[in-house]
Amino acid sequence: MSINSILNISDSALSVAQSALQTVSNNIANVDTPGYTRQVSKLQSSSLGMGVQVTGITQQLDPLLDRREELGTSETGSLDAQSRYLTQVEQTFNETGTNSGLSNQLDALYTAADNLVNNPTDPVGKGNLVTQANGLAQQVQGMSSSLSGLLTQADREVDVTLTDVNTKLKVLQGLNAQIAASGPNVDTSALRDQQRQAVLELGKKINIQTLPMPNGVVQVMMAGGQGLLCDAVHAATLARSKNKAVDPTQPTAPGQPPVLTNFAGITLDGKDVQNVQGGELGGLLAVRDTLINGKNGFLTQLNNLSNEIRFQFNAIGSTAVSQTMYTSQTGTASMGNDFSTPVGQLVTDPTAANYSGAAPDLSRVGSGQIVFATGPDATHLTVSAPITVTNQMSLSSLVQAINASGSVTASITPGHQLCLQAPTGQVYGVVSDGSNLLAALGVGGLFGGTGAQDMTVNAALVSDPSTVGTGRIATVANDPANPGQITGATFDDGSNQAVLAMSGLRTTKFVIPPGSGTPKATLTGSYAATVGDVGSVVSQNTQSMTAQTSAQSFLDSLRQSTSGVSLEEELTDLLKYQRAFQASSKMISYADQLMQSVVSMV
Repeated sequence: MSINSILNISDSALSVAQSALQTVSNNIANVDTPGYTRQVSKLQSSSLGMGVQVTGITQQLDPLLDRREELGTSETGSLDAQSRYLTQVEQTFNETGTNSGLSNQLDALYTAADNLVNNPTDPVGKGNLVTQANGLAQQVQGMSSSLSGLLTQADREVDVTLTDVNTKLKVLQGLNAQIAASGPNVDTSALRDQQRQAVLELGKKINIQTLPMPNGVVQVMMAGGQGLLCDAVHAATLARSKNKAVDPTQPTAPGQPPVLTNFAGITLDGKDVQNVQGGELGGLLAVRDTLINGKNGFLTQLNNLSNEIRFQFNAIGSTAVSQTMYTSQTGTASMGNDFSTPVGQLVTDPTAANYSGAAPDLSRVGSGQIVFATGPDATHLTVSAPITVTNQMSLSSLVQAINASGSVTASITPGHQLCLQAPTGQVYGVVSDGSNLLAALGVGGLFGGTGAQDMTVNAALVSDPSTVGTGRIATVANDPANPGQITGATFDDGSNQAVLAMSGLRTTKFVIPPGSGTPKATLTGSYAATVGDVGSVVSQNTQSMTAQTSAQSFLDSLRQSTSGVSLEEELTDLLKYQRAFQASSKMISYADQLMQSVVSMV
């Protein structure tokens, strides 16, 4: 080997050691840099035994681990967003260590009815019943307001998240563009680390799918293939739609339009997208559209329960009478603005876009008869002819049918409520109502409102609790020619049949919401089931969050073992390349001495 060969080999070895030392120093300097990937100098033997050369600087990566970490980040973001809201939902339904919980308020109402059973004419007991009903209504309203506030808060956070996603997409597109524009001999390691961090941050906000391209660009799609989010030349824009979002908890019937929520949907570059899952955005939508406001959401369950409480107590109150009976009554519920459409065809859902304004309980009106009893006082009563009611009759025709009976006068107030009036100088009471019409319109009812959000107590009872109906009119059927036909009525001012029925609601089971099937739970039991659902969902989210956090920690430790910087390993390499640098320097020194010796011999 010639002296020149020794010098050339030593020179290349010196340059390689210097480059490797620079790489090691860079690793040590970035040991605490988030997302930094360890770099390694790639060495290759020169041809013909002419030493060593650096062919490039590579990053120690495991693509499979990176993809799994991206997916886990999205799931963590979703669970974290849900956890923040579920904690507040749990507080709303908290029944532990409080006397103001809904379960306790309902029990207090039953107890007030129990007390009136023993003394139905007690004015103090009647006042207490109204007071407890008012406490229950306020509790329900407060819970509804709290849950509705969470809905609004989550929807506003959706807007903030969309803005954040758009910003991150632009950052990622810019990094992609820089990497794509870099030449083949340009080190893009730092850009790739920033690119990976941007992908992880984006994945925390929205569920994504990534596709690495040969030129180092990462193409990002919305999970489910709903559209391109980002590449080297394009960054999508997510925004709120002019259209309502599709309710994910309401399956679309064949040939029917989808059921919509009350919130604006989301667009991707102007096109509506559906079923956004994963990431903080998916978690927020799950809270808003499923956990709180969905078909079986907690606010929906609270509304269903409050509707059942209102109807069941009002159904009892509609056929209840006080000691002096009544000269007039005004219903607590609105009849809406449509008096010509059959009752069975009215849109009575307050959340529907085409809500008629009519009382929700009108959906419970069926075929039946209403019977009134009138007279100069409670002891001299005459029974009216039965008034036939069907849900195919309009509200206007129903009012006309009541007037045609000749027993009481029916009218519609300026506030669109049903008002019943006894003939001049007489009193009246409702003997029976097999159609549920009076209960639906809140005549004699204890409660008013259209749901949990506006549940109230009958203002007439609050103003004068003595008018609370505690008894019922007893009927007489003594016509031998028509067995079973009502021919008379009597009223005992000590009757407790109405409050006895209220007390009996404590153990009566219902189907909530109303429908076919066997009654499964009492009102209290139904609420307890909702509280149990809240606890179950919170517990499941907590367990999932714990498991996901552990999985992410495990993936992070695996990645650190492959891509992270180990000071011990770097110090070992530092010592190794320092020695190689020193050895190369020695080789050059020896070659120089040898050259001088040869020259001196000439």
